[in-house]
Amino acid sequence: MGEYAVNKNVASQLTEGARIAIVMDYPTVTEVRLNKMLAGDYILGKVCKLAGIKLEDCMLTHVFQRRPAQENLQNFFHKRSEYKALCKGTEWRTPYPSSTLGFLKQEAQPHLERLYKEINDIKPNVILALGAVSLWAFTGYDKIGTYRGALISSNTSHINDDIKIVPSYALSSVARNYALRSIMYSDFKKALQESETTDIVNIERELWIEPSINDLDKFKEDFIKKDNAKQPLSFDIETAGGRITCIGFAPSPTHAIVVPFTYGYWKNDDETKAWDWVRDLLEDKQIVKVAQNQSYDVSWLKYKQNIDVKGIVHDTMHAQHSLQPEMEKGLGFLGSIYTNEGAWKTLAKFSDSTKADE
Repeated sequence: MGEYAVNKNVASQLTEGARIAIVMDYPTVTEVRLNKMLAGDYILGKVCKLAGIKLEDCMLTHVFQRRPAQENLQNFFHKRSEYKALCKGTEWRTPYPSSTLGFLKQEAQPHLERLYKEINDIKPNVILALGAVSLWAFTGYDKIGTYRGALISSNTSHINDDIKIVPSYALSSVARNYALRSIMYSDFKKALQESETTDIVNIERELWIEPSINDLDKFKEDFIKKDNAKQPLSFDIETAGGRITCIGFAPSPTHAIVVPFTYGYWKNDDETKAWDWVRDLLEDKQIVKVAQNQSYDVSWLKYKQNIDVKGIVHDTMHAQHSLQPEMEKGLGFLGSIYTNEGAWKTLAKFSDSTKADE
């Protein structure tokens, strides 16, 4: 058998002018046996049809055109200890980033070289990366559960132009878990929409993160009062150590403010003034509000600050559960389905510095 399963490479479907490239990790047993792309497929075709994607118009390929022995992708990678030892005895270094599997083996490099050449030749507008290895090949990330559904720009010098990447689950994962099919369908719908253009269009946002009391009043006057007639005021609290550490407000998709309540941020009686500002907003019956799992936020505000949230309060988590009870309802998942926002919690940077230290 050798290191790789003995079989021929399963050739790619290189459709000239394809706007969507569907890239899978490696071929299935049936694809290898019949030497045919998507032979025996009963998932991808159905999901594409539901999403409105014509498979015959897509570029179809695998990261590795050969199926690894025992379907173990580790066969294509050196473990970190192996790679470290190898580097001591040879001048060869992999040109590709590491993954949770380790470092790509030298004999597996032609697979990626071929993949990048195919992408550079076809120049699709968007790549549906199905599986952790496919995601890694184009972005250097491999946590598919974290990044699936996010719209990411390709992050590799091996591709001539930046291409939009929409990660989704591997077909083998969907075959084992039927509940993932509806999520894959949502990802495919997003890819179809993004295939119409070549650029990622981001909403320009203005975030006020270290406000003064004057900033709070100005933000309320300039944005909250003006925008609430058109759309609800979104609010969200963060808690730690048995206290509310901050509360955020977003009156529109373009503006948001975070009111910190960490120790030492406010001087003198400004913290009391800040809480009064929050109270006036949340207890105003005329302001329509929206939250994610509002029961948590509302109960904490009442228990810790004796703030009664009043007026109409919509709840995105409850709305999602009513609309799609079989799907997840966490905020990160909702963002991946209904927006083009990336996995924002991976962007967080922690610092010990505060405004009070300056």
